[in-house]
Amino acid sequence: MTVQSKITKICSYIEETKEEALDFLEKLVEIDSYSHDKEGVSRVSYLIKDKLEAQNISCEIHTNEVYGTYLVATLKGNKEGKILLVGHQDTAHPTGTTNQFPFQNDGDLLKGPGVSDMKSGLVYMVYVLLAFKKCKPKEMCDIELLFTPDEEIGSPVSKDVIKQRAESAIAAFVLEPGRPDGTIVTSRKGSAHLKIEIEGKAAHSGAFIEKGISANDELALKMIEIKKLVDHEKDLTINFGVIKGGVSNNIVSPHATATIHCAFWNTNDFNEVYNKIVGIVEHSFIKGTKSQVSGEIGMLPMENTEKNNELYENIVLKAAKDLELNIVGAPTKGASEAGFTSSIGTPTICGMGPVGGNWHTENEYLEINSFLPRMKLLATSLLYCADYYK
Repeated sequence: MTVQSKITKICSYIEETKEEALDFLEKLVEIDSYSHDKEGVSRVSYLIKDKLEAQNISCEIHTNEVYGTYLVATLKGNKEGKILLVGHQDTAHPTGTTNQFPFQNDGDLLKGPGVSDMKSGLVYMVYVLLAFKKCKPKEMCDIELLFTPDEEIGSPVSKDVIKQRAESAIAAFVLEPGRPDGTIVTSRKGSAHLKIEIEGKAAHSGAFIEKGISANDELALKMIEIKKLVDHEKDLTINFGVIKGGVSNNIVSPHATATIHCAFWNTNDFNEVYNKIVGIVEHSFIKGTKSQVSGEIGMLPMENTEKNNELYENIVLKAAKDLELNIVGAPTKGASEAGFTSSIGTPTICGMGPVGGNWHTENEYLEINSFLPRMKLLATSLLYCADYYK
């Protein structure tokens, strides 16, 4: 069987199961799976597990104490190697959102919490695997699916699991949605979450202000200096998120805290700015204050590497040309789990899901006319990937 005949056979299966796949997407969207909703995220895992095991595909459920379950499913091939597909089951929408913002189909767009970020990506993973199971293309390596529970909060449980599963992979495809303009993601920013804690000394701010040591004032001075570290040329950003301090209006503040989100294109840039932040925090602008900084990189950047570009240019673009799809690869600022696979040297591509937008809002959508073409693109890319990395 030629590669082209394999593509035709698999794409025909994808077309035949379109309505079934869309029904499955609706079922997934109807489950509230906020990152901190352990039960809700786990329900997604078990729904996927039931779907795959009904077709005799091997699945493993893994639990942890804090977050929902993660699921690993494997379709064995007849040649060495494996391709890893990664998708997150959690959403940024709080539990109860499905009641206020239910799944909708208006003919052109599908709407609902997590419909494109990224429950449609989970559907792609499932139905592409089913297509390969049904069509049994020869000379295919293993395909492994990893469904994670905690991406929207920085993958605290999943980051090590993803790296472990990616170590033996010839390539990784991350099923985040395509950008609103249809682009596929070839590199992404990483992010770090830091927290500054400052201790001062309380005093009556009217009668004995001179006996106090203001943690709020110290924080303000530190914030001014830290914001100077923003580097527009490197597109390194620093955002102060939650700021707290003080006891009441007539007391010199004895304590203050602030959280920082830092976004960056490569880890060296972050390490450099982090050391400068530490220096600012450890320096007391107001004598008598004590300060400390905690936190670390949450999501590693998906850097613009030779291996990632090779996967995009020699496999994904080739698949797109065969399917007569106009696909463009581009960097994007949002972080994803693609950073973990890319960081260990596994060729990685992201944004392979359908086109969508307005993520994390009540207007989140998926473009229906992109649903089948992008699923075919994923399947065709997997065929070429197995053949390319011999």
